[in-house]
Amino acid sequence: MLKNMKLLILGGTKFLGRHLAESAVNRGHEVTLFNRGQTNTSLFPDVEKLTGDRNGELSTLESGKWDAVLDVSGYTPSQVEKTAELLKDKVQHYAFISTISVYEDYKNGPAVEGVTKLAELKEETEEVNGASYGPLKQKCEEIIKDQYGDHSLIVRPGLIVGPHDPTDRFTYWVWRAQQGGKALAPGEPERKVQWIDVRDLSEWTISMIEKGESGTFNAAGGDPLPTMEKYLDTAKKVSNSDVTYEWVNDQVLTENEAGPFVEVPFWLPVSEDYPDGFILADASKAINKGLTFRPLEETISDTLLWLNERSGDEWKAGLSKEREQELLNKN
Repeated sequence: MLKNMKLLILGGTKFLGRHLAESAVNRGHEVTLFNRGQTNTSLFPDVEKLTGDRNGELSTLESGKWDAVLDVSGYTPSQVEKTAELLKDKVQHYAFISTISVYEDYKNGPAVEGVTKLAELKEETEEVNGASYGPLKQKCEEIIKDQYGDHSLIVRPGLIVGPHDPTDRFTYWVWRAQQGGKALAPGEPERKVQWIDVRDLSEWTISMIEKGESGTFNAAGGDPLPTMEKYLDTAKKVSNSDVTYEWVNDQVLTENEAGPFVEVPFWLPVSEDYPDGFILADASKAINKGLTFRPLEETISDTLLWLNERSGDEWKAGLSKEREQELLNKN
């Protein structure tokens, strides 16, 4: 196990990146951040910061050497290939944050590493969108494995949640519970949902790098998975709210063109392609390597504390009050 590593983080100031950097610093490692220097620049004042751009300006990386690199910001093959080649003789270990969106087939239950079919690009592109995100990440994985072999670690998280989450998917339901009144609850109460707290993911990832672990791992929620009902009821309890939930099924939501995951977070209609009504991944391999999960109550409570402190009213996910009422009226 490496102690007091020299760790290069590509990114390190937004959501997962900042938590990974915080975990590494708190565990006593010497951290260097490489990014454009445009986001949360006041974070980690005592950490070395290199300014550059994954899309071409990598010169600040040319003179350093590190025990490991942790790539949080690689989304396209060209970005990853340039950095991987440049760092080949400068780092001993390459860890890459990928996604369970690399999987294509969810018809046979939760995705399993090395078993479930991977998504492929329908046409050559490096434009990152809903259709290309997973396939592009999969191509990035291949580049790193080709370059670093047994010195590469691929982490495929599920939905990442917790304080500083910029997507608002998990946060929306925590906020909605706190508001009280009658709230729409999507799908079926017993439907299983899955996520990972950003801090659990960060601590485990850093520990895997410390141990020099290699391979590919799904880093998603463990067993047993919570139901949507448990998730919402726990949010109600933690926020000490009087909210009451009215369940609106897939048919009503689909007929009224409710948008999965964004407009209605944590909801995906049951279909032939998604028989579980959610995108699920088997995390047993990561759990066997020490991945643990904090209580749901803690994730919700800490998300609520952060939510009540953040500024701005702009939401990236969730139902407007008017849209929620419209869908409830259709129920």
